[in-house]
Amino acid sequence: MNDVVISGGGPAGSATALLLARAGIDVRIVERARFPRRKVCGEYLNGGAVGTLERLGLLDAVRGRATPLRGVRLVAPGAPPVVLSFSGPALACAREDLDAIVLDAAVAAGATLERARVEDIIRADGRCAGVVVRPGDGAPRERRARFTVGADGAGSVVARKLGLTRPSSRRGRYAIGGHYQGFGTFDGLVEMYAGDGAYFALNPLDDARTNVMVVVPRSRLARWSADVDAGVGGAAAALAGEVRSFASATRLGPRVSIGPLEHEVRRATAAGAVLVGDAAGFLDPFTGQGVFLALSGAERAAAALLAVLRGELPEHAAFADYARWRAADFRRRRRLCRAVSLLIALPPLARRAARRLASRPDLATALIDALAGAIAPQRGFGVALLGKLLA
Repeated sequence: MNDVVISGGGPAGSATALLLARAGIDVRIVERARFPRRKVCGEYLNGGAVGTLERLGLLDAVRGRATPLRGVRLVAPGAPPVVLSFSGPALACAREDLDAIVLDAAVAAGATLERARVEDIIRADGRCAGVVVRPGDGAPRERRARFTVGADGAGSVVARKLGLTRPSSRRGRYAIGGHYQGFGTFDGLVEMYAGDGAYFALNPLDDARTNVMVVVPRSRLARWSADVDAGVGGAAAALAGEVRSFASATRLGPRVSIGPLEHEVRRATAAGAVLVGDAAGFLDPFTGQGVFLALSGAERAAAALLAVLRGELPEHAAFADYARWRAADFRRRRRLCRAVSLLIALPPLARRAARRLASRPDLATALIDALAGAIAPQRGFGVALLGKLLA
C-alpha cells in the first residue's frame, strides 16, 4: 500500500507527486497516456506558473523548451487593439514538453509511475482508500493508499465517483484548433480576438509553430458538423478580420477539440481524498490561468497531505484548510473571468474599457497581474477597478 496514489500525471498530479516524493513520501502516479503526449490546451505559462516552476526547481528545464512572452494583444468588437504588457516573465511552452519535464522530475524524485486507466475508487470504512486501475493487459487491479489525489482533469473519475461534481449547464463552450505554421510573427505577444460570445486565440510556441484555438458556444459548434474546418476558419475571419486568418496556415498534426469548457465541484476534498487542478474546478481558458491553478493547487494539496502524514495536523483540519482556500480562490478567479468576458462581449463596454486601458497603464497592469497570479484577483479586478474602466 502506498502513502498516496495520484490519478493523473499532468502538471497538477506530477507536481503534487514531485513535492511529496522529495519529502520522502511513498507516492504512485497512475497515468494512462504515454509521454511525451500531444495536448494543445494550457500552453501559456503566466507569471504565477513561472514562479511556481521556479520554486519547484524546474524553470530552467522548461525555459530551455519555451518561448518568452511579453504581453497580450486584445482586440474586442468595435474597440481599438490594446496591448497588456506582463510585469514579470511569461512563457509559451508545448504541453508535450511541459508535462514530460514535470512527470520526469517526479519519477526522478522517487515517485512510482504506472501506465493504467483509473476506473473506480476503493471505499473502506466510509473513506476513499485508493483506486481501481486497468493496465494494458485489461485485468483490473486495486491500488490502495492512505490518501488519493484526483488530478485527472475536468472529467475526473475520482471526483465523479466521490460524488463531488456539480451538474454542468448546457451553455458550455468548446475549443477547436491545434498547432499551425504560417501565421507569421507575433513579437512576443499572445493575440486574442473576441466578440459575440466567441474568441480566437493565437499563442506563438516558437518561430514555426503557433497554438491556435477558436472557442465558440455549443450551439455554433453543432452547426459546423458538415465541415468543421470551414466553420473554424469562418469564425476566425469574423473575429480577426484581415489581421489573422487560416488562409495561409497549415495544421501540424491532428485537429483538437476540447469541451465543454466547464467543470465545477461541490468541494475539493472528501475523507481520504483531495482534488487538484482541473479536477477541482475548471475555468474558461480565455484568461490563461489553467497551468498556474494546476501548479499552485499542487503546492497547497501537497502541503495539506504532508501535514497529515507527518502528524502535524489531523486530516479533517488540513483538508478543510485546503478546501476553503481552493473554494475562495476559485470563486474569485471565476468572478474575474466572467467580468472580463462581459467587458469584451458587449461592444460599448469593450470600447470604453479599451480606451481606459490604453490611457491608464496602471489599470492594465493591475488587470494582467491579477490574471497572471502575481496579485490576488480581488486586488486586481474589484468593483473599484471595474468602475474606473467604465468611467
